Amino acid sequence: MHIREIVLEGFKSYATRTTVGPFDEHFNAITGLNGSGKSNILDSICFVMGITSLSQVRAQALSDFIYKQGTAGVTRASVSIMFDNRNKEQAPDGYKMFDELTVTRIVESNKSKYLLNGKNATQSAIHDLFKSVSLNVNNPRFLILQGQVTKVSKSKPQEILGLIEEAAGTRMYDQKKAEALKTIAKKDDKLKEIRTTIDTDITPTINKLQQDEQNYKMYTELKKRYKLVNDQLIAYEYWQLITSVKQTETDVENMELQTNQCQKRNGLITDEIQQIHSEVKIIEKERNENVGNEVSELQTVYDKQLIELRNLTNDNDRVSKQLTQYKQQLTDSEQQHKQLTNSIEQLEKDIDSSREELGELDKKVLTDTEHVKQLQRRHEAVSTGTAVVGSSSQAVSGPNDDSRLTNKEKLDKYKEQRGEVSTKIKQLQQRIDHSSGELKKLRTEQKSLTSKQGSYSTMHTEFDKKKSTLNQCEKDLAKLQFDVERLKQYRTDVRNDDENMARDQNRLQQMKRQNHQLDFQYTNPTPNFDRTKHVHGLVATLFNINDKKYAQALELAAGGKLFNVVVDTDETSKLLFKYGDLKKRITFAPLNRISSNLIPKNKIESARRELGDSNAIFLAKDLVKYDHSKYETLMNYVFGSTIICSTSAIAQRVAFDEKLGLNAMAITLDGDIYNPAGILSGGDRSGANRGPTLLEIVAEMNQLEEHIRQYNTNNRQELTKLERDYVQYQNLQQQIDSLTNEMQLLELKLAQNDEHRLQTEITTLEQQELNNKQDLDTQRNEEKILNEKINDLEKLFKNEGEAKKKELAEIEQLMKKAEKQVDLSRKYSRDMQTHIKDLEMQLDTQRTELDTLTSDMNTLRSTIETCTQSLNDGIETLSNKQIEVDELLANLQTKRSRLTEYNNRIHSLHQKEQQLIKERREIELQLEKNKHSIVDLQNIVKESARRRQLIIDKHGRWIEEEKEKFGIPGGQYDFASMNITKMQKDAKDDKEKVTKMSKHVDERAMTLLEQKRAMYKQLLTKQKKVLKDKANIERVVAEWDKKKQEALRIAWHRVNKSFGEIFSTLLHNANAKLTSLNGHYDTERAPKDLVLTGLEIKVQFGSLWKETLDELSGGQRSLAGLSLVLALLQYSPAPLYILDEVDAALDMSHTQNIGLVIRKSFRNAQFIIVSLKDGMFSNANVLFTTKFVNGISTVSLDAALDMSHTQNIGLVIRKSFRNAQFIIVSLKDGMFSNANVLFTTKFVNGISTVSRAENVPNKKNKDK
Repeated sequence: MHIREIVLEGFKSYATRTTVGPFDEHFNAITGLNGSGKSNILDSICFVMGITSLSQVRAQALSDFIYKQGTAGVTRASVSIMFDNRNKEQAPDGYKMFDELTVTRIVESNKSKYLLNGKNATQSAIHDLFKSVSLNVNNPRFLILQGQVTKVSKSKPQEILGLIEEAAGTRMYDQKKAEALKTIAKKDDKLKEIRTTIDTDITPTINKLQQDEQNYKMYTELKKRYKLVNDQLIAYEYWQLITSVKQTETDVENMELQTNQCQKRNGLITDEIQQIHSEVKIIEKERNENVGNEVSELQTVYDKQLIELRNLTNDNDRVSKQLTQYKQQLTDSEQQHKQLTNSIEQLEKDIDSSREELGELDKKVLTDTEHVKQLQRRHEAVSTGTAVVGSSSQAVSGPNDDSRLTNKEKLDKYKEQRGEVSTKIKQLQQRIDHSSGELKKLRTEQKSLTSKQGSYSTMHTEFDKKKSTLNQCEKDLAKLQFDVERLKQYRTDVRNDDENMARDQNRLQQMKRQNHQLDFQYTNPTPNFDRTKHVHGLVATLFNINDKKYAQALELAAGGKLFNVVVDTDETSKLLFKYGDLKKRITFAPLNRISSNLIPKNKIESARRELGDSNAIFLAKDLVKYDHSKYETLMNYVFGSTIICSTSAIAQRVAFDEKLGLNAMAITLDGDIYNPAGILSGGDRSGANRGPTLLEIVAEMNQLEEHIRQYNTNNRQELTKLERDYVQYQNLQQQIDSLTNEMQLLELKLAQNDEHRLQTEITTLEQQELNNKQDLDTQRNEEKILNEKINDLEKLFKNEGEAKKKELAEIEQLMKKAEKQVDLSRKYSRDMQTHIKDLEMQLDTQRTELDTLTSDMNTLRSTIETCTQSLNDGIETLSNKQIEVDELLANLQTKRSRLTEYNNRIHSLHQKEQQLIKERREIELQLEKNKHSIVDLQNIVKESARRRQLIIDKHGRWIEEEKEKFGIPGGQYDFASMNITKMQKDAKDDKEKVTKMSKHVDERAMTLLEQKRAMYKQLLTKQKKVLKDKANIERVVAEWDKKKQEALRIAWHRVNKSFGEIFSTLLHNANAKLTSLNGHYDTERAPKDLVLTGLEIKVQFGSLWKETLDELSGGQRSLAGLSLVLALLQYSPAPLYILDEVDAALDMSHTQNIGLVIRKSFRNAQFIIVSLKDGMFSNANVLFTTKFVNGISTVSLDAALDMSHTQNIGLVIRKSFRNAQFIIVSLKDGMFSNANVLFTTKFVNGISTVSRAENVPNKKNKDK
């Protein structure tokens, strides 16, 4: 398929209808002056083919295609191209039946339409038509425009590879691959969407619906269970009401019978009391007649004799005390006598020792005196010149001091020491020089190793870092102060606490069950009733006793008040009575109503003073512990008027003695009660079989509760802290162990590292060098001191007179010291003599004291004998008097026993009377109580009937059907085997749960769950399909990648071959090739798995290959680029090629060669070339010439080329730039004709040459 004819009308510069043709089927050329419309013909071809990038055809909008943009009367542009379609091999798919195809495009009013063989067609249909014959105008390989050749020559390796890919057709694959990758991305997005839907919507909804389903099932089960239990409780309440009514009626009958018996017993008690009064009067009269006066007279005589007995006893006690004192004095004197004897012996020894020391001091005085005399003789000898200066003997000074040496000896000694020091200095200097040399070598070797091995510094830095971390961990561990043994101990303690707590809890529960009277059960009388605020509990639970020994007495003091229920106000008690559903009779103690009769403390203190014992009596309230801020009035009410006594006698006085001023209820520790009203009760309550009192039980229960609270706080809190510290301790210990192991490995590596070995040796040598330098400084200082001493002595020898004066001064100074020593020794001798005299005086004094003490001891022994005799006489007299008193006492006790018998009989009758009175009062109370009880029971019967009727009204149908089964053992309503309390609690809890759950349970949950599960399965199926599609796409892409590489290798090989052949045709004795970035140019020898990443153009001149295209001239680069473009066109031929001034940068010979290449290599393609070069025209079969006449382009055949434009440029340069030098490169004769000098370049045998020729301006000179 090739172009036969083009018809333009109103298109750009072609205002009128212009026909271009007929075109040759092979080689066509278009020429003309600049601006005459050459390129517009090429633009019309692209216009018809449906180009979308308008900038490539020099337009911004569709209106730019219309002549003068429609302002010159032309309002539309149309182009028609007639194609010869007789060659069916090149015919487009679907159009092989047509021998001729006419494609027309019309632009009008910014709208575009296409016609194919006179029929409307879409742009995509036109695109597909031309694409099927490799004429894709939007990626036009068949269209080579101005500058494209230069652009190819300057292309990067990746861009050249892109040209090969385009020629091989793999670009379409890349597009498909990109689309496939987009599809994969969409699949991934779809997968993410599915997973997001599953994770964020489906799965949470299913989980919620499963929970709702479970809640719904639980709700239905709970409703069934609640209904069953509630029915049983209703049946139980109905059955209990019937049973209680029967029992209550029986209780009323029994109580009426008991009331009659009590009334009879009350009459008998009154008769018995009158009889007791009569018997007491008879016994008192008989007692007064028989023993009343005799006991009084005997008591008077007995008291008198008892006083005499006491006086005798006191006398004997006085004598006995005196005798004891004398014996003690004798014992003390004997001890003092012994001490004085020992002291005298010690003084005698001290005197002997002091006398020996005095002899030594006298010898010291003589020695010091002799030393003074020697110094005086030395001074005289030096003064007269009979002695050598500096030759003083050792007698002058100490034995081991330089001062005892002569100056000559000192000088010799110092010189000898200086020689030794000098030797040491030389040795130290040699060591320092040696270590410096060794250090220099080691450092050089270290630098060499450091440059080769960089691992040492890294390991050393890592080692220091780990060491720092280890130190910090050890500090943290030490700061933690964690003790593992302490943790083990606390774990053991907590386990023991848990065991003890469980035991105490069991014990507490058991005690609560056994003492159910301490448990107060009630129902909240009002909604939101605050139990802790309004109800405080039983009195017995609101205090603790200080000591268990008072428990029995306190329990009797409180009596029935212990079981009173304490509430805040009387209104609360009324509410509880009315609506509290109380199970038993309860007495309330409202805190706002109770009052007390508290015994004043001053009366208690006064009674204690009267009794003479501060622990004899206690106010019962003071023996208990309680919350004073809450229960002060309550405790006054319970215990404020009762006194606890230590003995019965004291209790009797507290109750009946007017002198004490108490007259209060008194209770002994044994439980005897003394009432001021004359009532005495009690007896032996302290038997071995007596169980714990109620208060002891309450105290134990409170103690158990306190223990349980402590179990949950003390050790457990500390254990929690220790467990938390243990986790930190383990982490730190693990870090320390890990760091220690890592540091040991690093130390091992460092020890094996040559650089580390060198560093260790360098450190050792540096330390040795430092020590040697310090020793050197010390020796030099020593040498300096010795030099100064030697210089001083040598100066001394030079000045003998001054030395003599100096030595005399020294001797005089020594003499003064020696004389002072003599005076001091004499003083010590005198002091010792005085000390001996003092010791002798002490010895005389103690000997005198010893004699006096011996005399006193003899006197004491005589006095002791006298007192002993007097005491024996007094004891005998006292014994006789005791016999008389005992006889009187026996007679008195006989009389008293008879009196006691009378009193006991009277007391017994009084006790019996009190018991009868108490019994009568109890009977009266019981009668009153029975009266109230009968009324209460009758009310209970009425209330039970009312409640039973309510149940029948509410549940009558099934109650009537099932009531015969109520209470039958083994049946559904076997109430004896049921735990009603637990059932009531469970029913209450179930009702609350049902009410609460009914607000949240979704009955549609099961249906919704099935829908969501189906949706979940559907999404999983979609997910599997998407994953499968994605895998298939990835597999196909991988296969296409392999095919692409193979196609590229084939294209590279064929293009490379054509490239070299075309370039050698265009430029003789030259060659060109495409090489890969890996250096491969032989496509057949390149590795099969080679992946091309880029291609480079290499050019050969002669035998020399150029490394880069920068070494070529601009024309040579253009030829290389053009050769590559033509090679690419030859690889993938199209039926039509359009070249727009591709020879602009080439000379005539090369343009002619291009024409030759086209004629030889592209015989099956049609070329339409725009050019201004004759060399190109000479090879064309048809030449079209364009002209621009009166603003309109025209086309004609066989027109000559016009070079006037280039000649005019030369004229402008000559006229306007006379003071400037121009160097111009050009291929146009019009430019050469105006040059003064013309240089011509040639390329011969791979070498460029230049020739020069004079030129005459304004004359054509075609002979270059």
